[in-house]
Amino acid sequence: MRKCARNIEEVKQYINNLCGVPLKISVNKGRKKILKYNGSILAVYPQVFTLKLNNVKSHELLSCSYSDVICGDIKLTEAK
Repeated sequence: MRKCARNIEEVKQYINNLCGVPLKISVNKGRKKILKYNGSILAVYPQVFTLKLNNVKSHELLSCSYSDVICGDIKLTEAK
């Protein structure tokens, strides 16, 4: 079993600090399928947060839970 490095409150604070900052978003869909986007955090809610994706035609919003960040399914890094 994998050991968690952060708890949920730390992740919520981390996501809240990244609100409005341009990000590089990496989404692990399983079976070696990793999707990469550019975007920013649009809104933060108690259980989920929403991402606004740039230059995507199929869907512009992506909602994610904080546990996705803890598990590593979603990785957020600041775009420079």
